[in-house]
Amino acid sequence: MFKKILMLALAVTMFAELANGQVRYWNSSRGKQMPEAEVRFSHGLLPLTYDFELLEWDWDLQPASVTDQYYNLQTYRGNLYSTGALSMGHSIKVAKWLEMGATLSYAGSFRNIYSSSTNKVIDRETSRSFFFTPTMRFAWFNREWVRMYSSIGLGVGMMISHPYDRVRGEAAEPYIEWGPSVQLTGFGISVGKRFFWFSEVQTIGTLGLFTMGFGFRVVPDKRRWQR
Repeated sequence: MFKKILMLALAVTMFAELANGQVRYWNSSRGKQMPEAEVRFSHGLLPLTYDFELLEWDWDLQPASVTDQYYNLQTYRGNLYSTGALSMGHSIKVAKWLEMGATLSYAGSFRNIYSSSTNKVIDRETSRSFFFTPTMRFAWFNREWVRMYSSIGLGVGMMISHPYDRVRGEAAEPYIEWGPSVQLTGFGISVGKRFFWFSEVQTIGTLGLFTMGFGFRVVPDKRRWQR
């Protein structure tokens, strides 16, 4: 587990160094004029992770054994609760209509396991997902206070799961799943100049089906760089 987490940290560090190199190149090629940059914080509903309920379906047409039926009757699972996708993103404006950056996000979910005889909580299933998603944002309406855009993101994700073993009657060993992080946004809008609010709909992916948040935009003083 430690090696896989280390690999993810190295990937994030490499991307940060690449972004820093892009800024240095921008400074040298544009007369040291800093590009417009922004930081965003958001919450997304119904993010796509790797713990689909579909994967829990039993596709085996063979009837369950007497032993499995016995253990299944001893416990039952409660409702599934989710944090949604909690994200932080950073981007740089490389053209009037184009921003490039990346987003780090976390999504957690859990459900209690109950005893069928006492209805008491005896254990809990949990999963924690982490996503690193480089993103390109295309602004098709660009004004000082209002921007409308679409975006696409593609990166990598990791989910750490702690399932419940019905047969052993205890939490099973945690396991890690790796996969892609994809986010497609059909419509997004931000309102504000330096401090802004934004919302994204018509989306699908690991950052959420509907996203809302706020951000801070650093706009360079053009008069300063024209001296």
